[in-house]
Amino acid sequence: MLYRMTLEHYLNTNGRVQSGMMAKSNLIDKLEIYGFVNACKDEDMYTMAYSTGYAINGIVNKEPINQIILSNYIYQVTSHYSGKDITHAGMAIPIFQTLAVSEAEGQYNVEDLYIPSLIGKQLYRKIKSRHGNGVTVRDCDLRKADFPSRISAIDGKAMLSAPAGHVQILDKDGVIKSIGENIMVVCRYIHAETGTMCYTQYNLNEVFIDDLH
Repeated sequence: MLYRMTLEHYLNTNGRVQSGMMAKSNLIDKLEIYGFVNACKDEDMYTMAYSTGYAINGIVNKEPINQIILSNYIYQVTSHYSGKDITHAGMAIPIFQTLAVSEAEGQYNVEDLYIPSLIGKQLYRKIKSRHGNGVTVRDCDLRKADFPSRISAIDGKAMLSAPAGHVQILDKDGVIKSIGENIMVVCRYIHAETGTMCYTQYNLNEVFIDDLH
């Protein structure tokens, strides 16, 4: 009996996947895994902050108006509708090279993490900025900024707690850069007719690693 193993199943079974692996989808037989992106879970995470000049969208849109793949980044332009008004927003989303399942619980300094669901929050940007070095974070600051309960203040730092089985997202040097929220895989392939390199992204359960009997 033919069995198709999804990338999601492969990750859960083997504990690790990385860029450079070969895969396939229902429509494309030969894909190379270029990397992985961490995205928000729903459209409610989208915010526009005209007063600060930020156009924030931590969601990876599968069908953007325009998309450019740069070294270690996806730059997307997407449309957003509010009544009769249509706005266009651009967002650079980092691409990472490895996913690893942690068998143990983990605790991580928010300063060191890309957390897409917090991108629109001023406190997160302050913690991440160079000017935020040495900033003291209190639990009341986190609650006021509506941070999730898994992030708490420890010794003046915002620390994220993750349960056993969480997915670590690592860069090319093996450094943990993010903790999985809604992970997507970025793949590339050669267009059969034009011979050009094309890029696309999928959910982890939409890509297959191998056909197993």
